[in-house]
Formats: sequence, C-alpha cells, structure tokens
Amino acid sequence: MSGTQTYSLRRRLVWLLTSTVAAIWLLSVLVVYQRAHHEADELLDNQLTQVGETLLAIVAGGEVEHFVKELHEHPQHYPVPIAFEVWLSKDGEARRLVTSPGHAGFETMVTTGFSEHLHQGQRWRFYAAQDDDAEYRVVVGQSHAARERLAREIGLSLLLPAMLALPLMALGVWWVVGRALRPVDAVARQVGALDAQALAPLDETARLPDEIAPLRTALNALIRRVTEAFDNERRFTADAAHELRTPLAALKVQAQVALRAQADDSRQHALTQVVVGVDRMTHLVEQLLTLARVDPATQGAAQPPVDPANTVASVCAELLPLARQRGQNLVVDVAEGCTVAASAAWLQIALRNLVDNALRYAGNGARIEVRLVRTATGCALSVADDGPGVAPELRTRLTARFVRGETEGEGCGLGLSIVARVAALSHARLELGNGLPRADGGYGFAATLHFSNASGRA
Repeated sequence: MSGTQTYSLRRRLVWLLTSTVAAIWLLSVLVVYQRAHHEADELLDNQLTQVGETLLAIVAGGEVEHFVKELHEHPQHYPVPIAFEVWLSKDGEARRLVTSPGHAGFETMVTTGFSEHLHQGQRWRFYAAQDDDAEYRVVVGQSHAARERLAREIGLSLLLPAMLALPLMALGVWWVVGRALRPVDAVARQVGALDAQALAPLDETARLPDEIAPLRTALNALIRRVTEAFDNERRFTADAAHELRTPLAALKVQAQVALRAQADDSRQHALTQVVVGVDRMTHLVEQLLTLARVDPATQGAAQPPVDPANTVASVCAELLPLARQRGQNLVVDVAEGCTVAASAAWLQIALRNLVDNALRYAGNGARIEVRLVRTATGCALSVADDGPGVAPELRTRLTARFVRGETEGEGCGLGLSIVARVAALSHARLELGNGLPRADGGYGFAATLHFSNASGRA
C-alpha cells in the first residue's frame, strides 16, 4: 500500500508567492505598456503636428532646403523617423516640391489633419497642413511599425528588470519562508523525540508564532489526555489483575478441597463454594466489561432528551425477583414529565448498578426505594435503602475503582465507579448520602443522580 502523499510547505509557499508576484508584475507591465503606448501615440502625434506646422512655416519663408539639411543631419532628435513631402499648388496645378531624404513620396492623397493609410504595404499615420492661401501643402507621416517598435522597447525596459529580479526574489522568498518555518521544524523534532512509553508535554517556554502556538497547545493537551488514559489503563489493569487473582485463588483452593474430601458433606460444601466463587467471578467480569464500555475519555454527540420512567420500570422489574429472593421490599416511585438528556443505555447501566448495590449491601429484609422526582433545577433519580449505610468519611472514596464499603457483600467495588463515569458523561452530578431511617435511629445509604435543566430539559 502506498504511503500518504506529502508536499513541501516551503516549496509551495515559494511557488505561490513567486507566481503571484510574477503575475501581478506582468499585469502591471501590461497596463504600463498599454498606457505608455497611448502616451507615445499622443507624443508622436504632437511631434507630427509640430513638424508639419514648422515645415509649413519654413516653406512659407522660403527655407525648405535648409530644413531638409538639418533634418537629415540630426535624425536623433526624433525617436521615430518622419517622412514628409511638400506640395505647391499654382495656377490650379499641384506639384510635389520636396520630399524627405530617402523618401520617394506617398502613393495616396492625404486629407487635411490626421489620417491613416497604407503606404508601401504598411500602415502609416499621417498629418497634413496647408497655409491660409492654400498654396503650400505639407504632409508628414510615421510608420505604425516604428511606433510599435518604440512601444516594445518601452515594455522591454520595464520587463527586463522584472525578469532579472524574479530569480533573486524567489531565492529571497525561499530563505525568508525557511526562516519563518523554523519553529515548525522545531516542534516536529520535539514531537519526533517523544517516548511512546513516557509521553511528556512539549516545551512551552520556547517562543512561537501566533499561528503555531495553538498547535503546540493542542498537542500538549492531547499528550496530557493520552498520558492520563495510559495511566488509567495501567492502573485499571493492575487493579483488575489484583481483584481477579484473589477469587481465582479461592476457586483453586475450594476445588482442591473437593478433590481431597472423603465425606460427601465436605465435598458438597466445597463444590458449593466453587459455584459461589464462579458467580462472583462472573459478576466481576461483567462489571469490568461494563466499565470498559463507559470509560472512553471522550464523550460522543449530545444525546436527545429521553424519559427515564421506562428505564426505571424495566430495570426494577428485572431485579425484582432477586429482591424477593432475599426478602427485600423494592419500592418504585416515578414522577410524570421527567426528561434527561442522557443515553438510555448509559442510564440503564447506572440505574442497574445502583439498584444492584442496594440489593447486595442492604441485607436481607431491607427496604429499597427507587424514586424519580422533578426538582427546581431539573430531575433527580435516587436509590435509597435502610441497610447498614456507609460512614460519611468513606463515601468520598466509594466512586474509586475496587473500593468497597465496610459492609461485607458480594460486590467487587466497581458499581459506583461505573455510575460516576456515566454521570460525568451525562453532565449529571452523583451525590452519596444518608438513606432511609432504620429502627435503631441510624440511616441507610442513598445514591442520587441530579440532572440539571441544561442536560435534562425536554
């Protein structure tokens, strides 16, 4: 499978910047060339007018030969060669009096003022003037090809510096872009040097551009989350291994006792303990799998509001036979119109663990109440019992993994940890406190999930 296609940011920036500047420069040259061409046409038209009017005045003064000689000796005065001819009209007959050096005369009659005609297969610009008596007539002209040549020379004089400057500019842009991207290279080297087994945030003391600093901040946040996830995973694995080791050892002991037992009663008792141990192991594995389902570090999309009444009814109906088996009184009280913005599956997991904890730890014959009520800030789902209860100083530790209360029971210390995780993912608050009053004046244990209006409105 081919690797992911990559590209050089420096080369792309140099190419884009140089191409953009070159395009803008060429467009500017084109605009300047067109403007220079227009200005040159006006200038050359003024030149034609000046030459024509001057020549007409000289002709009228009788100094035609002197003007022709000066024009022939100093052609550099005119950037574009000028051809001219002088006509004399006398007694109704017009004859060509003089023409410019090297010029055989124009083939066409030119009207007074500016006009354009073909001359010797090329297009020319003409200007014709005559005196007040219409005796002398002067025609001057310039080739359009010569005008275009002059405009091209102007354009090239503008374009050549750009052609010479573009390579230098590309080198300058390459150097500047490379220098500007040094912080990116530094961050890349830091990320490449990270140890997968011991991730550490990038150095935040180094100064970075505003465009790159958020990337480093996001990377550090990601590294911290990954490190926390790794730590949780290692801690969870270690705790799970410890918790699994004890019941497995107990199962092995009971199995060995059953193998060595001579009496049927001893063997039956050992096998019964094996079954109990298997049940506890099954419960522990189920709790571990449940915790793995709700333990991702990120929360999914916001959940639509759901009515928890059906979830409460189904979970309590599922656990009711277990309560009757232990002689416990399971009471359910659900208020109308409660809605919570939580996943129905998560809500079912949390409630099942709360009710299961109460059934396991409250003791035989206990009273367990499951209530869903509306509050001023939202909805509250509580599970309370009149069992032995939990000391206040121990309640804060119950949401940690594999932590049990002082009461002996069949649990594995994961139920409230799962509920706490579900509460965090559902933006709810888990409160542990006193439960139902007992006959001896004490109180049992209660766990309440508070859903605020922000997470529990319809």
